[in-house]
Amino acid sequence: MDKEEEIKRVLSAGNESLADNPQVQNAQQSPTPNGGNLMQNQQHDVKSIAEKDILAIQNLVATGKIDSTQGQYLVNYVMNKAYDMVKNNNQNADNVSVPTNGIRDFEIEHQGFFNRDGRADVLNYLKNSNYTLDKDEVSKISQLIEKIEQSAIERYLKQSAHEKTLNDENEMAKLRLKANAQNPAFGDTQTRVFTREQIGKMSGAEFAKYEKAIMEQLRKGLIR
Repeated sequence: MDKEEEIKRVLSAGNESLADNPQVQNAQQSPTPNGGNLMQNQQHDVKSIAEKDILAIQNLVATGKIDSTQGQYLVNYVMNKAYDMVKNNNQNADNVSVPTNGIRDFEIEHQGFFNRDGRADVLNYLKNSNYTLDKDEVSKISQLIEKIEQSAIERYLKQSAHEKTLNDENEMAKLRLKANAQNPAFGDTQTRVFTREQIGKMSGAEFAKYEKAIMEQLRKGLIR
């Protein structure tokens, strides 16, 4: 039996030991992203077991089963083993990937971006989705939102301008119709035959307006 196996046998005899403890060893190989409490518990377990090992070594020395030199060697072994386990636990903790909250990080840099009608609905959708988004992904979504909003504004302005043009054209057409109704052109009087009574009641301006038609009808003998 080699020296390490002998150490494991001595330390494991009736005690939970760092020399051969699968629970502690597996714990250091299975870190989780649940924070530092788990790692602190693992370190506490290592410390407790190391203390038990050292106490067992002291009892072995006290009962004469091993000499002080062997006892010191075993204590050094336990201390080195505990140190390696704690060191590995800390390294595994540093390598744990903790999901980032991209929405929170984005809102810190762009306060109030989602505090608008419509945008709040997008924010609620993102928060209720099962996707893990980082800040860059949320930023791309915000750019898409702004692009959609700008397109909607441009469509509204174009539609408003088109409707205004139609309204202006309709108003102009109404004014022309009204003007034509109030002031009929000479072509309208070509089918209208004046009477002497109508001519007698005309003002100077009205007679001047229809003078050409009146004189033409007089020449033709149409006015009675």
